[in-house]
Parts: sequence; structure tokens; C-alpha cells
Amino acid sequence: MSNIASTTTTNNAAQKTALEKNDKSKAPPPEKEKSKYRYSSEIQQMMFVFGEVSEPNPETVMLVEDIVRSQVIEIIIQAAAQAAKRGSRYMSAEDLIFLIRHDRAKVNRLRTYLSWKDVRKNTKESGGQDAAEEILEEPNADKLAKARKMKVKLSWELVNSFSEFLNANSDEEDDEELEAYNDSIQRLKDADEITRAMTREEYVHYSECRQASFTYRKAKRFREWANMSAYIDMRPNDDIIDILGFLTFEMVSVLTENALRVKQDLDTKEENKLYPKSLKRSRVVADPDDEDRPDSFLFAQPPSPQTPLQPAHIHEGFRRLQRSPQPIKNFRELPSYTHILSIGYFGFEKGMVWTYPEVRRDETLVEDLHGVR
Repeated sequence: MSNIASTTTTNNAAQKTALEKNDKSKAPPPEKEKSKYRYSSEIQQMMFVFGEVSEPNPETVMLVEDIVRSQVIEIIIQAAAQAAKRGSRYMSAEDLIFLIRHDRAKVNRLRTYLSWKDVRKNTKESGGQDAAEEILEEPNADKLAKARKMKVKLSWELVNSFSEFLNANSDEEDDEELEAYNDSIQRLKDADEITRAMTREEYVHYSECRQASFTYRKAKRFREWANMSAYIDMRPNDDIIDILGFLTFEMVSVLTENALRVKQDLDTKEENKLYPKSLKRSRVVADPDDEDRPDSFLFAQPPSPQTPLQPAHIHEGFRRLQRSPQPIKNFRELPSYTHILSIGYFGFEKGMVWTYPEVRRDETLVEDLHGVR
């Protein structure tokens, strides 16, 4: 009898050990997952700045990080190829700007960023924080000349070929500076709309989130995260890392804003199904911006709190970014939709191929948006 009991105990222990081994083999190694997603906190803060809820879906954050990483890898590969065509062993800022040259707004923002970065660098070299305070308190001509913004010149722009015949020190604002100024004003207006109803504590948290960055004091982590040494032979310098940090911030901005538009389109379509336009209440003074909002219906429910973005919204927003502009077919101006997912632009050179195999098109979501099957 005792032999049977001991045999049963041994078998149970063996089965328990086997089950534990199977569970450990199925579970992903925590160190590998941790090394793959290193910017979840930063991306969460950036998405909150661009209009997402303060606690987004973790799967959505990981999807955004995967997309941004794939884009960074493609950028450094293309920039390294541009440097090789020039016969240089090092990448320059122009190699990166050349890839986004068709997106004038983004180029202008990057030039402004590089200009003020140069001002801060020169100020620190001339005397650190005391020198900067002295320039602000006593703005005479000599000190302002030292702190003047650097003019970023691009070799492929025609006007730079005649720079020696033009007044290089002119302080008049050109069209590019005006576009950058208008863009910054629009971004400030958007930030004001987001923060208008915030409390003091929420605004403090929002201000802290605006400082989130992929590269500021994180250059080593960024290189390891992108695994640059596995794709290119050259080592990017600190200026290249700063530009990549700027571009990653722009990528998160574009992804979040497009995903929010997708979510708004779906919500609007759902509201139109529940409340037809015939139930809309009449207004004495019609506001064109408010006439399609859910709260303009006669029997509409109170506005519900904002829900977090889902991965399907990011998928569809990313798909819209990948959709290339199609020519007019037979002069009918009919919209044409592409189902190809391996072509993405993000404002880079037209025709450049970007690969992101992990993204898949959500058939149901696209059918709901476009009404096609």
C-alpha cells in the first residue's frame, strides 16, 4: 500500500514539474520583451500631448513603437546610402533632410530646431548660463550677433547657388520662416484647445509630458534600441541622433493625429446611424464647425469621456499615410484606394519603399470607413 502511495506521489510531482516547464517555455522571456520596448513611457507622454488619453492602451503604445523603430531603421539605411553616393564615410544632416525635402513644413521645423540648437551650443561655449542671461538682460548689437540663429543652407536649393550675390546677413523673414512661424502658431492653438479645460495639476503633468524625447540624454539607449550597427557600418554622430530624435517625435505626432481622425470618423459614422440628420435641432446661428458634432442632435446623449485609441485605429491611420496620391483617371477625379501596405511616406521622398511586415490592414475597419467590401 505504501509503495502505491509513493508511486502516485512521484507521478504527481513529475507531472507538476512538466507543467511548470511547459508554462515557462510558453511565456516570453521578460528580458527580451523589456529590451524590445524601451520607450513606452516616452511614447505614452507624447501621445497624451497630441490629444490621446493619459493612460493609453499598452498594445497601441507598443504598436507605435514598432512602427517608429522600423521607420528609423529605414531612415538610417537611406541616409547611409546617400552618404556613400557622396563618397563620404560619415552621415551629415543634409543626408537626413534630403529624405524629407518634399515635406516643406517638416523641413522648416527641422531647420528652426537646428538653428536654435546652434544658438544654445554657442551660448554654452561662450560662458554657459550666465552668458545667456547676460544676453537677455543687455541685448546690445555685439551680443545679439553672437546669439544670432544659424541659417541652415541646403545644397540642392537653387537660391543657395547665388548666395554670394545676395545679402546673407539680411534679417528679413523669408517665406520659409513665415511658414514655420504659422505652423508653430497653429500648434500652439491646438495645444491651447487640449489644455483649456485642464486643472492646475493636469496642466503641470501636460507640461512635463511635452518634454518627452527619444534622444535627449538617451543617445546610447537610442542606438541600442534602433540597433544601428546591424544595418550600417558608419556610426552616427550626436547631431544625427538629435535629428532622428526630432523625426521620431514627428512620427508619433503624425501617427497619433491620424489615428484620432480615424476614431472620430468611426464615431461620427456610428452617430449618424443612431441619429439621422432629420433629428438635428435647428439653430438660430448655425456654426459650421459644430453642425456635425454628436451633441448637435435633438435626442443625443450626454458626451461620454474619451476612450483610448485601439491598435486598429493606428493600423488604419498608418495605412492612410502609406496611400500614394493617384493620378486622375479619365478626368473623372474618382478616388482610388490602394491595398498595398509596404509603401509608406511620412513625408519622405516619393517612391521610397518602406517595409513594415507586422502591420496588417483591418478589413472590417476599412469597410466601415469607406463603405466598400
